[in-house]
Amino acid sequence: MHKEPFEKEPLAPGEIKVARLSERANLTVERVRFWSNEMNEPRFFLALIPKTATTRAAPSEVFILNHGWWDRPEDLLQYLKVDQVYDEMLGRGEVRPAIVILPDVRFSNFYREYSDRFPYPNYLTLVADEVAGTVSHRYGIPFERQRWAIGGFSFGGYLSLDVGRRFPGRFSSVSVVSGLVDREWSFWPSQPPLPGPVDSHGRGKHTIVVPGPVPRLFLACGSDDRLFLAMRGLHQKLTELGIPHEWSTGPGGHTWKYWSSVLPQMLKFHLAVEHTAEHTAEHTANRGQVEAK
Repeated sequence: MHKEPFEKEPLAPGEIKVARLSERANLTVERVRFWSNEMNEPRFFLALIPKTATTRAAPSEVFILNHGWWDRPEDLLQYLKVDQVYDEMLGRGEVRPAIVILPDVRFSNFYREYSDRFPYPNYLTLVADEVAGTVSHRYGIPFERQRWAIGGFSFGGYLSLDVGRRFPGRFSSVSVVSGLVDREWSFWPSQPPLPGPVDSHGRGKHTIVVPGPVPRLFLACGSDDRLFLAMRGLHQKLTELGIPHEWSTGPGGHTWKYWSSVLPQMLKFHLAVEHTAEHTAEHTANRGQVEAK
């Protein structure tokens, strides 16, 4: 894992360092470094913060957007231009003002994160507890389910789906774009299966940390993507289980170009202004039918 000079600066447990990186018409971008007990090292995230003067109200929601295995958080700005796209959508009034968080989710060994030998990977505590906890404390966003969403691309989508399975009481919506899928995962069953092999803390592949209802789900994958069959299989499995979700596909591979095409749709799924109470009530009714099964 390549480290930039700022990542090599010392940071004590409990210490937080903040640097403002850039500014656009409707948002600012800052970098927040914090100490991760899970990783036993400093970690960081980028925060895209809507300007209060533009939105007329302080942001009260968070969307955590995770990068792919070979990427860095900054790549989502360089190649996807998340800050530019989000800034323009805010300016047009298409999305609600939320703090968009781009965490550093790089790990030294993919097979460790994906292995049955590690049924409760580092990313779960890092993202769902430590990143979310630091965001909640710094920006004053309470842990109320309707205020939190998570999604990602490639490994970031896989990570987000696993977080959504384990923390459904914390995240109200989850998006998975071109993601990996573990065939042994269960998806919000009324009775969780046995955890199987567990780690030193007694946590297994099906351990639920924060119980809750099925989140709103958005799945997308390019038809030329090497992971298309896996994503289509996830879509089919959720359909068979009666779990409501949105499924989007079109020409494209495992590329920044395809992800750029789906980014506005992804942001609207989580933050669209027209996401009305009527839509929420409809999803609640569907969720009740699923739970009844």
